[in-house]
Amino acid sequence: MPKSFSKITENISWLDTNLLLSFSLFFCTYGVVGWTIAKPANHWAIVIREQNTIINLLIEENFLPLIIKLLILLATVFISLILSSPLVLITFIFEESINSDLKAFIAILFWSIVLVFVFCSFDYFSHLLVIVSSNILLRLDLQKLKYKNWQIVTFIFIVASTAFSLGFILFNFFYPS
Repeated sequence: MPKSFSKITENISWLDTNLLLSFSLFFCTYGVVGWTIAKPANHWAIVIREQNTIINLLIEENFLPLIIKLLILLATVFISLILSSPLVLITFIFEESINSDLKAFIAILFWSIVLVFVFCSFDYFSHLLVIVSSNILLRLDLQKLKYKNWQIVTFIFIVASTAFSLGFILFNFFYPS
């Protein structure tokens, strides 16, 4: 093996060569989360239907589970996209116009709410951590391929929606209500 070839292979990171691995990990993660959220979503639809609330008058009975699943999908993808690019979140929360005392108060309030969520709902936190980690890994791989940020967000949204929906569909196929 020539000496220059070994130098080139030493500089290649494992992130550069594993786009397919990060993509499949991302797709499987969202599929599994869609599967695990499908059962509570069906339960929420039944509870809302039994409450005889005004929602039943506005929405047909067959569309209620679909609307709940779409809301869960949008919320999950939106939260994971926000958390996978924390710079946007930090600049939005901590603008230059806010003074430092208020920044400190908001930071303490934010982190105490996060810690309460982590300690009280560790199972949901672990799901969120896995989702955000796979989202960051795919985002890094796509950024290394020189995609623009809007292309990355669009791609991630489409793939996440597809995988999440597939998890819902497979759960309803194997465990029909």
